Amino acid sequence: MKLALVMGPCPSGECGVGDYTRRLASSLTSLGLDVELICEGPWGLLDVRRASRSLYKLKPDIVHIQYPTAGFGHRLGPQLLALKRRTVITLHEASQAHLLRKLSLYPFSVRAQHLIFPSEYERQFAEKWAPWITHRSSVIPVGSNIDAVPNGGNRRYDEVAYFGLIAPRKGLEQVLGLAKLIHSSGFQLKIRIIGKTSAQHETYSAQLRLQSHGLPVIWQSDLSHEEVAKELAGCSIAYLPFPDGASERRASLKAMLSSGVVAITTRGAHTPSDLEGIVKVSNSPKDAYDHIRVLINNPLEQEKLRRTAIEYMRQFSWDRIVDLHLRVYESLAQLGVLHKPQLRDGGGIRSTTGTVKSQETI
Repeated sequence: MKLALVMGPCPSGECGVGDYTRRLASSLTSLGLDVELICEGPWGLLDVRRASRSLYKLKPDIVHIQYPTAGFGHRLGPQLLALKRRTVITLHEASQAHLLRKLSLYPFSVRAQHLIFPSEYERQFAEKWAPWITHRSSVIPVGSNIDAVPNGGNRRYDEVAYFGLIAPRKGLEQVLGLAKLIHSSGFQLKIRIIGKTSAQHETYSAQLRLQSHGLPVIWQSDLSHEEVAKELAGCSIAYLPFPDGASERRASLKAMLSSGVVAITTRGAHTPSDLEGIVKVSNSPKDAYDHIRVLINNPLEQEKLRRTAIEYMRQFSWDRIVDLHLRVYESLAQLGVLHKPQLRDGGGIRSTTGTVKSQETI
C-alpha cells in the first residue's frame, strides 16, 4: 500500500502534529507500507494545483492529511485539496479553534473518505457541526512522540519539570510564577524547563529567560528525542499548566505520564474524566506549590501515581495507534476506493521537501 502523509513544512520539534506524523510514518513503514511524507510548502490556494499534479504522478493509494500543523498555518490549501481529491483527514483540533478556524474546517467534511479525531470529545464536537460525518469518522488517540526509557532512571526529587514548546499560550508564565513562590519561600527546589523554541518565538523565549534571572530555573533547549527521554526518566514531578486544560491531545503530558512522572496540571472543558486519580489538578501556581509540598513528603503517594500513570498510558501505545490506522486503510480498501489496494513488501519512507523541482515534490 502506498500512502502519502500530508503535513506541510514542520521542522522537527517545532510542531507536535508534525512530530506525530513523522512517528506515524516511521511506524507504518516498519510494517511494509510505502510512505511518502509531504512536508514542504507553501500551502496557499494557488499552490494546490501543483500539489494535485504531484500527487497524481505519485499515485498513492491513500492521501492522508494531518491538520492543523505549523506548516499549513492559516492557509486554506489543505481544505481546497480535500475538496479536489478524496482523502483521509485527521483533525487534531476542532473544539478549541476560534470561530473562523471552525468554519474553515467545513470543507474537510464534504468529500473526506474518512475523518479521524484524537478523542471522542473532539469527534462529538465535530458531529454537532457536521452530523453527516458520523458514519465515516473514528477516534484514534495521539501517542507520545518520546519513548519512555525502559525501567526508568535515577529520579531527581529536588526538581519540578516542565516539558513542551517554548511559545505563548503554553502556561510558561505560570511555571515562572511557581518558581517565584519557591524562591520566596526558601524551599530547596528547582524548576527544569525542557523545550524547544521555534524561530518565530525566539524573542518570547529570550524574555522568559530574562524574567527567570535569579530564580531557581534550569533551561534545557533543543534536545533530541533520545535526550529528552533520558531527562524525563530522571524527573519525579511535572507542572504542566495548560491554559485550556489537560486533554487527550496533549503529547507533552503523555510523554510525562508514560515516563512515570507525577503530573500537576489544569482542568478544562475537554479534560477527560479518566484522568481523575492519574494527575493532580491545580488552578494556580499556588495550588501547584501546595501539591508539591505534599508530594515531596509522601513518596508512597508519588509511587502510586507513577504506577497509575504508566498503566493509563497503555491505551495510547504506538502499536495500538498504528493498528487503528491500518483498520481505517483496510476498510477503505474493502470499499474499493483505493488506487491500488495491495501491501508491498519492504516498503520505505521518503520525505519531500523544498520547492517544486520534480514530480516527487509539492
